[in-house]
Amino acid sequence: MSAYLKVVTLNKPSLLLCEGEDEVNFFSAWLSELGLTDVQPLAYQGKTKLSEFLSDLPKISGSSQVKRIAITRDADEDASAALESVNHIIQQAPSWVQAFQPPIFVLPGNGRSGALESIWLASLVDDPKAACVEDFFRCIQEKGWEPSQIFAKNDKARAQLWIASKDVPNERFGIAPWHGRRNTDRPWMKEKWVNFEHPAFDELRQFLITAFKQ
Repeated sequence: MSAYLKVVTLNKPSLLLCEGEDEVNFFSAWLSELGLTDVQPLAYQGKTKLSEFLSDLPKISGSSQVKRIAITRDADEDASAALESVNHIIQQAPSWVQAFQPPIFVLPGNGRSGALESIWLASLVDDPKAACVEDFFRCIQEKGWEPSQIFAKNDKARAQLWIASKDVPNERFGIAPWHGRRNTDRPWMKEKWVNFEHPAFDELRQFLITAFKQ
């Protein structure tokens, strides 16, 4: 078992398996708002680690109480290939995992390329700064910068640029939904950054509700 999993305890009956810690933080805020308080988001630490993670999952303390498992993964360039990869990994996973028949959501959804950040960017399309973000990338591309061949990395860069426009200290994408939702005296946490009611989140919201509602 990996060193990461040795320090993990499963303390809720439902598990949402995500690629990384940013996704865990992001979903933690949203699940709370949806009232899905019995769901524990867990990072499998990257798509190449999912197989090992699922193999070790039944050995983690608290696994006996698990009733549901769902999995998310970035599409990157090819949503169909990402879905096929996760399905193949599940087929090779321990029978304990297979018995849950985990539903899979390939981010950002609807067969598109991208990642979780792509959904957030879609929800910001009417924000005046959205055009500025695109202008920045257009400008540096004209100056010789080349976008990543990995589609999702470009949306991750756009998300970080939007965050960089805020007066916050060294913020990460995963904390974005906690802005405006966490009781704090820190002024930079007062403004709500993520509107989960935006239609861009509809497909993923329905997935979460279907996967975890009693």
